Amino acid sequence: MNHRPTKTSVFMRFSYGGGSWLKSTFDRNANFLLPNMPSKHENFRNNPSVRLNRSNRIEGLCSFKKDLEKYFFSQVAIHECIEDSESAKLVLEISCNFGITEMLHHLNIGTWGNFNSPDLNFSELLETLKESNDFDIEIEELSFFMKDTSIIINKIYDESIPEQLEAILQSLSENFVHFTKGVTEIPYEIYVPIFEESLIENDMTLMKNIIYGNHDIQDYFKYWGLYFYSDDGALIYDLKNTAIISGDLHMLNW
Repeated sequence: MNHRPTKTSVFMRFSYGGGSWLKSTFDRNANFLLPNMPSKHENFRNNPSVRLNRSNRIEGLCSFKKDLEKYFFSQVAIHECIEDSESAKLVLEISCNFGITEMLHHLNIGTWGNFNSPDLNFSELLETLKESNDFDIEIEELSFFMKDTSIIINKIYDESIPEQLEAILQSLSENFVHFTKGVTEIPYEIYVPIFEESLIENDMTLMKNIIYGNHDIQDYFKYWGLYFYSDDGALIYDLKNTAIISGDLHMLNW
């Protein structure tokens, strides 16, 4: 599979600490990278290095937007990363007037997202949109803005978001108790995914792996980035060990 470069990458280095809900599962410092996110609170919309525009050139975009609003009980904003005329790279913002617990409830009973429909689920709606145009269309970032949290999902390989969206949301449901500190505090931002740096890789190699999409499905289900009002910096959620890990944050712009 050929992977096209994404726009921006940021290097994040964490040294682990502990606490009542903060578990150290490593005996070394570990490094993490968050694709496309320049820093805390800065998604594509707030990143000055990425030009966004409401796209008027994509046929069928209005119908695609209306279908998403219907199936996700939401208001949807769609923006295009301006790069070239041969492809359209979209940023989707899905705003819901309810919290994450209500969202997960409706997801689990099949009344939110329309994932049970073989013809009208997110992936199929996007495929219909692609068939209406003579250029490639890719989802670079998809954000859910809830009343109590924001969930920011980044593309890590071609078509990764439509392929894995349902699985990511189901994983949020399965891990909800753990990443909310026993349902005592909901993070106000959740970044999916972040990457651990191998100690044998240098920074340049790691950056190139992120930029060119040298990742696979399981990378969505290893580490997420969390921000809580009760903590000054980012925390890491380790899905394998169902553990929240603290650390110091350092960034290196690509």
